[in-house]
Amino acid sequence: MAANPQFAPPRMLMFTLSELNPELRRDPHALLDAQRAQAIAERDPTIPAVLITAYETGRDMLSDPKLSRNFEHAPPENFIINGIRRVNAAVEAEFGKHETMLVLEDGEHARVRGIVAKAFLARAAQARPLIERVVDAALARLEGRAGFDIVSEYACRIPIHVLGPILGCAEGDLDQLRAWTEAGQSAFDPTRTEEAFANAIAGRRGILGYFRDLIAARRAAPGDDLVSDLIAAQGEGAPISDNEILHNLFALLVAGHLTTADLIGNCVMLLLTHPEARARIEADPALIAPAVDEALRYEPPITQTARFPTSGGEIAGCPYHKGDALTVNLMAANRDPAAWENPHTFDITRRPNPHLAFGAGSHMCVGAPLARLEGQAAVLGLLKRYPKLRRAEEGAPPWRATPGVRGLATFEVAVD
Repeated sequence: MAANPQFAPPRMLMFTLSELNPELRRDPHALLDAQRAQAIAERDPTIPAVLITAYETGRDMLSDPKLSRNFEHAPPENFIINGIRRVNAAVEAEFGKHETMLVLEDGEHARVRGIVAKAFLARAAQARPLIERVVDAALARLEGRAGFDIVSEYACRIPIHVLGPILGCAEGDLDQLRAWTEAGQSAFDPTRTEEAFANAIAGRRGILGYFRDLIAARRAAPGDDLVSDLIAAQGEGAPISDNEILHNLFALLVAGHLTTADLIGNCVMLLLTHPEARARIEADPALIAPAVDEALRYEPPITQTARFPTSGGEIAGCPYHKGDALTVNLMAANRDPAAWENPHTFDITRRPNPHLAFGAGSHMCVGAPLARLEGQAAVLGLLKRYPKLRRAEEGAPPWRATPGVRGLATFEVAVD
């Protein structure tokens, strides 16, 4: 039978330009630059979603107060969002509705974010000594080793050991919390198995149960931690419910652990593959701050973020429907030549550097200051401890096949 020349299969754009595609993991900007040149905004009806690859369009969309962060506006056919809905539904009867800064809107978002952010940022501002102790301990564990994996043996250990004490988690509980957090990533993967899905639900249930017990313990005996701060604020009249405290503690742990670990790993990889940048930092350690921000621009740990319109409209000439996931590819936006000079050059002196790695608008990542401090201390501490640090393997680094994430699977290094 002859093919129908008027029929064209859907492009499945969001899959082709996701980390599930090995071509994108290997060389993302060959595909993303071509997509941006073709259309800075294009609708993929298979999700349904609109993919945005231009910096200015993406920044403005993320900052638009008329667009929602709440994925409940997505239609039932959005099978990626349905995975998150399924996890939430599995724990809602026991732990209440998922009410975090990430999904609340307008006044409700401002109310909860204001209370949580005030307490969290006050803790983050005092965290430098804690971060330095955690980095020193992580380096001490590697003492005497000829080589190690930066990802699993260094980068992944630091954020959980910083966040844990800030939130109020006991040292002995951190490995379990880390495992539960990592299990939850599969909720965003449409290729997940039922076993992975069950693990994601178990991880969500484990973390929420842990914080529910911790809230009860701190209500009985306050400590020097964020849980106690939020309970105290509530007791002094701050309008935040127990359920909102619980779910925002969950969000802070999950959002602040894996992303910061990937930031550290990505930055180390970039400095070892750009020796001129590394040499400049070794000569002037103050350059570590702009270097971390350039790593965030160049290889952002989170590669996609979305908003959900409550009515139809148009963006950059592309029509969209109510509930479409208006999705900015942050890798593409952060290397848009219309916004950046020499966008594919890793330049640690780039200033200003208003990248979108932490998002934009009212939902910009509340943990950004802490993540920057952790990245700076972890990378600089490693370079100082191991002045001969080098990559132990050749070839392209192996990136994880996790949708929406730019993180290394492994990165083996030698120290002499």
